[in-house]
Amino acid sequence: MADFQAELQPRLSPDEAPARGGRFHVETYGCQMNSYDSQAISGLLQRAGYARSDDPDVADIVLLNTCSVRDHAEQKILSRIGEIRSIRRRRGLAQPLIGVCGCMAERLGPELRKGQHRVDLVVGVDRYETLPGLVGELLAGEPALEAVVTGHTDEARLVAPPELYPVNNSHLVTIHKGCDYKCTYCIVPMTRGPQKEKAPDLILEEIRGIVAAGGREVTLLGQNVTAYAWPGLDFAGLLQKVAEIPGLERIRFLTGHPRDMHRPLMDVIGRLDSVCPWLHVPIQSGSDRILRRMKRLYDRAEYLDMVDYARRAIPGVTFSSDFIVGFPGETEEDFQATLEVLREVRYDQIFSFKYSERPGVPAARLADDVPLDVKKSRLARLMELQDEVWAGAAAACTGQVWHAVVEGPARRPEGAWQLRTGNNRKVIVTGGELVPGQGVAVRITGHRNTTFFGSCEEC
Repeated sequence: MADFQAELQPRLSPDEAPARGGRFHVETYGCQMNSYDSQAISGLLQRAGYARSDDPDVADIVLLNTCSVRDHAEQKILSRIGEIRSIRRRRGLAQPLIGVCGCMAERLGPELRKGQHRVDLVVGVDRYETLPGLVGELLAGEPALEAVVTGHTDEARLVAPPELYPVNNSHLVTIHKGCDYKCTYCIVPMTRGPQKEKAPDLILEEIRGIVAAGGREVTLLGQNVTAYAWPGLDFAGLLQKVAEIPGLERIRFLTGHPRDMHRPLMDVIGRLDSVCPWLHVPIQSGSDRILRRMKRLYDRAEYLDMVDYARRAIPGVTFSSDFIVGFPGETEEDFQATLEVLREVRYDQIFSFKYSERPGVPAARLADDVPLDVKKSRLARLMELQDEVWAGAAAACTGQVWHAVVEGPARRPEGAWQLRTGNNRKVIVTGGELVPGQGVAVRITGHRNTTFFGSCEEC
């Protein structure tokens, strides 16, 4: 593997002359894995001599790294393509080349080269290493030999350089790509392909490079991170190897499929001090009938047993989850079962969505028979109950003292700092001389929604 740490370059400002006469701008839509991929794309292009710009108005090529999980995400990209061209036209600026990368590129392929919002380049999730050559051809005014490059490969070896200023001070590290589960509503197996592991030596070398560059926290990523399976090494074993890296203080991970949240794994999480006690384990529905229709491979009782064991094995553990309301055939009784799970688990945070049919997935063969107004009503009721349950849990935290790490200045109020606990709770404090990465004890004084407020005990 190339020494990506040595090749790490700072972002160039728009007025700096790029080595190859081209500036690129990357916009990211969707999940954390897309954020990681955008970071890797930028590293590939910078090493090839192109300059990264944070301003799309001065870029010669704008790359949109996209999501296809919901139709709304794709419509947003199509609107953005038109918006980029319209803004540049109104300002009298040269029209940029536009490329679509990621899941939408993989799903639609050549279709993105047609119609009103046609783009110049389409590159799928496994083909980013072709970008430097393709961008060079396009910026040189030559027709790209392949303007559409998609299709899955059998390897997972993309490595992103450490970011200079990562979000939440946590460096993202993808440990595998794709997914072998076939949830009936999910387009990921189509857009990202079957699960392929990144070699553990590659993962460990990447994290050592992050630490050498000053990073102290990583977030391990995968479509189903807990299903990591290298010969002789499962996810629990990988966590133990990562935890042995000197200088690495915190390890987070997401997303974990409930089927793979085994008791031995939870024992390891509870035993390793550097592994943060926060589990994002999407249940999607509380109804066994709907879970079977979704092909989630567990039932409600198994999920709740996993939660119960995690609370016994992992000190201070917190949970977050995903929910889909209005899945085909969902009755009011099914929805009530979902509300019961929410009351029982007491999640710190949920991400909830109305069911959106995706073309080509098995659930598309089912009648989308829950009316839109019912979906909207159920989503509102779910979110209202979550707010109610969370308000009671959060209020009970007032007066407690937590250990948290400084992430950086808070957006407001002026002079405040944003901190995050190991179990992923955000805390805003005012006063004190703090620096990012510093660990402090914080006494909780109150909360608003999912944000806590506190005062430093040892600033």
